Amino acid sequence: MKAEHWSLLVSVLAFLAAAWAMKYARSQARSAEGQLEVARRVHREQNEPYVIVDIQLHEAGSLLLVLIIQNVGPTLARNVRIAVTPNLTSTQGGDVAEALAQVIARPIAMMPPGRRLVYFFDSAVQRFESDLPMLFEFTVHSEGPMGPVEELKYTVDLRVLGETLVGQRATKPLEDRLDKVSKGLNELTGYYHQANQQAIAATRSRRMEEVRQRREAGQQNHATGSADGSSEPVGNA
Repeated sequence: MKAEHWSLLVSVLAFLAAAWAMKYARSQARSAEGQLEVARRVHREQNEPYVIVDIQLHEAGSLLLVLIIQNVGPTLARNVRIAVTPNLTSTQGGDVAEALAQVIARPIAMMPPGRRLVYFFDSAVQRFESDLPMLFEFTVHSEGPMGPVEELKYTVDLRVLGETLVGQRATKPLEDRLDKVSKGLNELTGYYHQANQQAIAATRSRRMEEVRQRREAGQQNHATGSADGSSEPVGNA
C-alpha cells in the first residue's frame, strides 16, 4: 500500500475516533446533567413541606368522621390553599357544611412541620346510611422554603371506611370499652381480696362478735328486769 493511502487511512481513523469521543463526551454530559437534575429534585422534595388532606375516623373505635389537614413534611408550609370536589356536606346539618366550606375556602398562612388540624365532618353511621357523596378529590397548593410546591391531589373514598364498619352495632365501640373497664374492675377487686384477705376476715369476725355481744347484753337486761318484778303498770279495771 502506498504511503498516501496509509496517510488517508490514518486520517479517516483519527476522524472517526474523534467523532466517537465527542459523541461519548456529549452522552456523558447529558447523563451528568440528568443525574444532577434528579439530585436537585430529590433534594428539593426532601426539603419541601408536604400537606395532606384526608377524612378518617377520629380514633380507633370512634363513630365520628373528621377532616384532617396535616403537614407531614420536614419544613414550614406557607399560604396553604385547598380545593375539593364536590363540596363537603354532612348529615349533621347545614351549619356543619358551612363550617367545612369556610375551612376549605380559608388559606392557611403557615403550617409548621407536624402541625395537624382536625375538624368535625360527620357521624360515621349516619353518613354510611345516607345518600350523600362518598367520594371526594382534594387539591392542595402551598409554598415552601424554595418557592411554590408542586400541586398535590388526594382522592378520598369513604366507602373504604364504611366497609370496615359493616355489621357493627352503633354502640359496639362503647360496649367494648365498658367491657374492658368491667374486666379491669373485677381484676382489681380480686387483687384487693387476695392482698387483704386476713384483714377482711378479721373485720368480719369483729363485727360478728359485736353483734353477739349486743344480743347477749339485750337478753341479760331483759332477764334482770323480770327478776326485779318490774313490768308495765296495769290499769284498774
